Amino acid sequence: MKKKKSINSKELKVTSITLSPRKKKIFWVITFLFPILLFLILELSLRVLNYGGNLDLFIDGPVGYEEYKRCNPNVARRYFSSEESVPTPPLQLFLKNKPQNGKRIFVLGGSSAAGFPYSNNLSFPKLLESRLALAYPKNNIEVINVAMAAINSYSLLDMVDEVLEESPDAVLIYAGHNEFYGALGVGSVQSLGSWRGLIRTYLKLHKVKSFLMIKDFIIWIKTQIGETLIDTKEGNQSSTLMARIVSEQTIPLDSDLYSKGKEQYLENMELILGKIKEKNIPVLIGELVSNIKDQKPFVSVKDEAGQSAESFFKSAKIAEEENDFISAKENYLKAKDFDALRFRSTEEFNEILHSLSDTYDVPIVPLLKYFTNASQNGIYGNNLFLEHLHPNKEGYNLISKAFFEALQINNTIKFDSVSSEKINFDKIPGYTDLDSVYASLVIKHLKGGWPFKSKNTVNMFFQTFKPKNKLEEISFKIMIEKNYNLESGHMELGEYFESIRNPEAAYLEYSALIHSIPYEILFYEKAAKVLLEQKKYDMAVQLLLKANNFKKSDFAYKWLGQIALMNKNFNVAIKYLLEANHNDDQVLFNLSRSFYYINKKAEGDKYFTMLTQNHPKSKYTSYLLKLRALQK
Repeated sequence: MKKKKSINSKELKVTSITLSPRKKKIFWVITFLFPILLFLILELSLRVLNYGGNLDLFIDGPVGYEEYKRCNPNVARRYFSSEESVPTPPLQLFLKNKPQNGKRIFVLGGSSAAGFPYSNNLSFPKLLESRLALAYPKNNIEVINVAMAAINSYSLLDMVDEVLEESPDAVLIYAGHNEFYGALGVGSVQSLGSWRGLIRTYLKLHKVKSFLMIKDFIIWIKTQIGETLIDTKEGNQSSTLMARIVSEQTIPLDSDLYSKGKEQYLENMELILGKIKEKNIPVLIGELVSNIKDQKPFVSVKDEAGQSAESFFKSAKIAEEENDFISAKENYLKAKDFDALRFRSTEEFNEILHSLSDTYDVPIVPLLKYFTNASQNGIYGNNLFLEHLHPNKEGYNLISKAFFEALQINNTIKFDSVSSEKINFDKIPGYTDLDSVYASLVIKHLKGGWPFKSKNTVNMFFQTFKPKNKLEEISFKIMIEKNYNLESGHMELGEYFESIRNPEAAYLEYSALIHSIPYEILFYEKAAKVLLEQKKYDMAVQLLLKANNFKKSDFAYKWLGQIALMNKNFNVAIKYLLEANHNDDQVLFNLSRSFYYINKKAEGDKYFTMLTQNHPKSKYTSYLLKLRALQK
């Protein structure tokens, strides 16, 4: 048996691999590029899967409206990382290609610009659009409202470049109340601190799908850890958005957080105005107004001199009782400014706006003057506001009037010839009792919780409210059902009024829908049917012609033709009926007899034949047979 030879460790030789300089370079390049390649593969895959959805400000219109764009209902997910339900901009469309006579105005702002608690039909941009359309009928005027609840100047700055890409003729801004608690504000649960460079980078990264995935993962981890590490109010979706967005509840005047919020507003607004002016686009900014008379301060904190929001509010009440209205208003304004719960902007924010107006040569819309002139003794309160901040219908109408007149005074847009018709601002278009009842219920819900009640009070509005009538029933349904909105409510109420034979009330509901969403043809058809049943043919014609401006429809052509036929305008009738649906036996009948009436027997026979072939049992055949006999 052979003896194995032992191996001496000294005999072992370690062979070191020596790379050439060229191979070393390749190795380090691969090492550096590999993670980049992985990132690119991940990013490309996420884009193919459309992870996180489309967060662009503007997206294509729905099916059937391909020539339009619309505001993206998901755009606020850029700013609200942990909210299940995020604010949405008003539902509206605008043309992808602005017509030659088109004038396009964009509105930036928060909930007061969006029209809360009403729908789009009572927002000041929608009211403004209606006034401008009456004043300048030769122009195709679009007022596109990109305002949303609970956003501030960070969101406006993030959106402004996309707005400027859409060829605006003017930009209107009404924003500032949300600066502290709005998304990414210094006092918001969505805050990332006060380092503006970080926040702006964070917003830009939302275009990167990998970033969205990482952000969602962090939020998921945070949720899984449990309520011990998260603020329960942030996740309580049954509370109001107003209650959920607040982190720093107390921000005294001239405190560090107050100064940071003010600085944030100034610097962001400077960038916004700079971008707009760089494109030579006119811009108007509105002064900030809120309820000073009838909203006592939410949080009162004494300063070093012993002054507080509560003391100023009491002094204002005393001065008002003594008919010293100048002193009363001064103290009301101070009470609002000293209120340490910053849901209402201070007068320093209006000073910032006036300073920016001077620096950038931007006209100010003097809303303070309008609200003062519209209020008894010059002190505005519940006469123009629903609660602490949001205007009522008269208040929103007043803001629309102020911006309308500012556009005219400053000659902001070169419109075509003005109408001789005087604009009536006393009548508010697109408004019914449903809007009022719905708004009142929303405000009751709002006031059922913090900050109108103590933090420990559970808002039991949804559990305790019992509708007393049809209006309240529909309004409450809007509030509690996710896929049922105010437009759905107007539609249901219109159909209800039709069912109880109240055509006038039904027509008002459908008119409100047309005012709110003028491109939806269904609303015109519902309104036109009501008018036709009442034999109000002239009104029906105007409505159907307007509908056809947005989208051609068989219904509009059919009835425009039939009304023209009734009025013995046979050539006009033929023009419209030729565009209608020829599978409709009534259309064929009216086409045939229109041609017979102008002695064009061959054409009349053509549509008579189509009628008899396609609808052999049509009730109209016998009439046409008699009419044909007269042609011989």
